[in-house]
Amino acid sequence: MQAGHQLRDYPADPRPATVHGGRRAGGVEPAKGARPLVSIVTVVRNRARTLPRAIDSVLAQEYPALEYIVVDGCSTDGTVDVIRRYEHRIDVWISEADRGISEAFNKGLALARGQIIGLLNSDDWYEAGAVAAAVRALEAGRCDIVHGQLQYWEGQRKTYLVSGDAALLDRGMTVGHPTVFVHRRCYERFGVFRTDFTQAMDYEWLLRAKVGGARFCFVAQCLANMHSGGLGDLRWRHSQREVARARAIHLPSARGVIPYYSYFYTAVAKGTIRRTLDRLNLSAARRWYHRRLSRITITESKD
Repeated sequence: MQAGHQLRDYPADPRPATVHGGRRAGGVEPAKGARPLVSIVTVVRNRARTLPRAIDSVLAQEYPALEYIVVDGCSTDGTVDVIRRYEHRIDVWISEADRGISEAFNKGLALARGQIIGLLNSDDWYEAGAVAAAVRALEAGRCDIVHGQLQYWEGQRKTYLVSGDAALLDRGMTVGHPTVFVHRRCYERFGVFRTDFTQAMDYEWLLRAKVGGARFCFVAQCLANMHSGGLGDLRWRHSQREVARARAIHLPSARGVIPYYSYFYTAVAKGTIRRTLDRLNLSAARRWYHRRLSRITITESKD
C-alpha cells in the first residue's frame, strides 16, 4: 500500500487550525452499551440543498450506539451553516480544504471511533432501520463487509431497486456503495482510499478488500437511496477508466493493454446503450437491457 493510504496516516482528531465542532468537542461521547458502536461518515462540498436529507436520515436511525461525522471541503454555498444547525447532534464535523473525495473519506475514517463504519454521501440517504439491519447481518454472518439493496430516484420518482453482488466485483462495480458497512479492521488491514482515484475509489477499495480475503454478506432489503445524475454519473467514462485501472492493479487476468481497453470500450458501449434507453424513456427496452446485459440485479422498476 502506498504512503498516505493507511489509516494511521491521517489525524484521529481535528487539527487545531481546522474549523470544526460537534458533540465530541464539547466532551460528549456516544452512549456505550452492548451493541457495537457504528460510525457514519458524510463527506460534502457545496451541497446545502441535499445535505439536510442525508443528515436527517442518519439521525433518524433507531440504533442505540451511533456516532455521526461530517467532513466538509470548505464549502461556499451555506453548507457549513447547515452543519452548524445540526451540530448539537453531530459528534464531529470539520471544514477544511482537501484534495478530493478520497482524502475526505480518509479523514472521516480516521475521525471515526466505531467498530463498524458506513460512508454516506451528501446526495444520498438511508432507509429507516438501515444501520440496525447492517449490524445484524455483520454479527449473524460473521462477515467483514455488508451491503444491501440500493433504490435509485429521478426527481421524486423511484426508478430501479438494485441488488448488489460482491461475487461479481471482478467484473465491475456491482455493489451499491451507499449501502456498504465495513468493520473497522478492514481499513486497518487493507488500508484506506487511494487518493490517485478521483471517481472509482470506492470500487478500487472494495475490489482490493475482496482480493485480500474480506468476507462479504448481502442484506435483501433496501438500505439506502441515491439520485441518478451524481458526480460519478456525470463523469462515467472517466469512472470506467478508473475501474479498468483498478482491475489491472488487483486482477492478473486484467493486466496489459488489451484487457484494459477491451474492458473499457465494452463498458462504455454498454453504458451508452443504457443511457440512450433512459433518455428515450423506452421502458420495455430498458428492462430487457437490465435483464440481459447488466451485471447487477434490478429487483423492481417503477416507470
